[in-house]
Amino acid sequence: MGNWYNRHPNRRARWGYWGNSVRHNWRHYHYHNNWFNARWWNNHYHYIGGWHYGYCFNRYPYSYWWTVPTFGALTNWFTWSTPAVYWSEPIYYDYGPGGNVYYENNNVYIDGQNVGTAADFAASAATLATVPPPEDEAAAEEADWMPLGTFAISTDEDETEPTRIIQLAVNPEGIVSGTVFNTATDDAKTVSGQVDKETQRVAFRIGESDDVVIETGLYNLTLDEAPVMVHFGPEKVEYWLLVRLEAPEEE
Repeated sequence: MGNWYNRHPNRRARWGYWGNSVRHNWRHYHYHNNWFNARWWNNHYHYIGGWHYGYCFNRYPYSYWWTVPTFGALTNWFTWSTPAVYWSEPIYYDYGPGGNVYYENNNVYIDGQNVGTAADFAASAATLATVPPPEDEAAAEEADWMPLGTFAISTDEDETEPTRIIQLAVNPEGIVSGTVFNTATDDAKTVSGQVDKETQRVAFRIGESDDVVIETGLYNLTLDEAPVMVHFGPEKVEYWLLVRLEAPEEE
């Protein structure tokens, strides 16, 4: 799986074509309406309890959170003690038929190996997305965060004008935080999840939802297009794409 992205140019081209359809057809791609700047946050108050990157907004300009990370920078960012073999190369998660993570006869296969039932796989994603809260608010305030960037969420190849935007960040312990903004409803929700130390798998929840869990790979989130798998409970899944947005001009 480590070199999947380079060994399967047809799969890479598929996600790239989907991403370009959004970039070329979506009027917001070059015009972000000042999303996630100070004025936007003042007008879109929502619950940000627990671990949240918002606690260090006073340390960085808002453009910082649109930064594109590198895999090397991320591997040096984490403070956990994990055998180097788990992070010796980036792992690319390519979801759906033709990819390296797919469903067949109610079982899940990763790189050709059966890893269990669909229900078990969904449960593992839900477990990974469940983050213990900080000991106190001081711990949350002291945490530092590296941006993973800002993406449009496209739910299928025909959705070239997405209505949801997601901004993500990760702290040195591998906890993922972020915000999803729905441009159609003008509603914002908090993202919470984490990175698996051994598989580079990332899973997170949006808002208070218990049933919907989104998963991808950490390396995916360093690219311009990040394929994701969305679990709706234990059996149903969909394959979406996160399309990276251009950073806004400095204020």
